[in-house]
Amino acid sequence: MSGSPSMNDVAERRNQTLKDMVRSMISHSTLPESLWGEALKRTAYLLNRVPTKAVTKTPYELWMSKKPSLKHLRIWGCPAEARPYRPHEKKLDSKTVSSYFIGYPE
Repeated sequence: MSGSPSMNDVAERRNQTLKDMVRSMISHSTLPESLWGEALKRTAYLLNRVPTKAVTKTPYELWMSKKPSLKHLRIWGCPAEARPYRPHEKKLDSKTVSSYFIGYPE
């Protein structure tokens, strides 16, 4: 069938790249496989910020008309400290929560 993913080599290669990156991210972290969706979102986020062979600009650059910043990138699954909003916390309460980095807010 024309237009199906099996007939679209570019889409098939991109899907394979996404799948390989997600598999690698999950296998190199201590996080459960149930977070594969978050890993997939992070992978797409990264691939949109790197150049492709087809064009010299990144997909982000083509869409937003400005170069993407890469300063904020962190390793997926690394330990992180988060500071949740607690309006009534006391002075000596712990201000952070230990967690793992899985992505960026949308």
